Amino acid sequence: MQRATVKASAKLGLLIVILVATFVFARHLELSHGGMVAFAQRARALRDAPYAIPLFLLAYAIAGTLGVPGSILTLTGGAVFGFELGTLLNWIGATIGAIGGYWLARFLGRDAVERIGGRKIYALEKLADAHAFTTVLRLRLIPVVPFNALNFACGLVGLDFGSYLAGTMIGDLPVTAAYTYFADALLSGVAAPGARPYSTPP
Repeated sequence: MQRATVKASAKLGLLIVILVATFVFARHLELSHGGMVAFAQRARALRDAPYAIPLFLLAYAIAGTLGVPGSILTLTGGAVFGFELGTLLNWIGATIGAIGGYWLARFLGRDAVERIGGRKIYALEKLADAHAFTTVLRLRLIPVVPFNALNFACGLVGLDFGSYLAGTMIGDLPVTAAYTYFADALLSGVAAPGARPYSTPP
């Protein structure tokens, strides 16, 4: 029993270390207006690279799993791929990241949460599962809780994964589209006014 408790605590500690390191890293990614100009120019140079799409999705998936705020990647998606393709890729990347974040928190933190909360956690899980889809859907549509924080919270509580995934995919799409449109319009104006947005050849 004591060995299991130590193992659960160690896994929870690892999760906390990952989240703190991610937070510190994310703070260094904040862009000033001048930094955004340089970033947009570099990002637009990648639009015709053959590896741009898989590399972008891989970066988004890893960042989302570790809890890095998706704003930089959403800006990248809008700047490089334009509104239509950028929305699709941002949505896919955010969904993969949400899946990764959920399972990372569930694998590393769930045991410790169960030991700390005991039967109360099971009661909370049962209550949450009864309204899991609608709860996640509302929190995605009206993002009062940060995207990554909700990923980790759902994993820690042990929310039903199917309901979590469905609520995330449906609820995140309009929000992603809005942010991508804003990023595309903003970075198009900042980096290269009048530049033609990304489009696939006819």
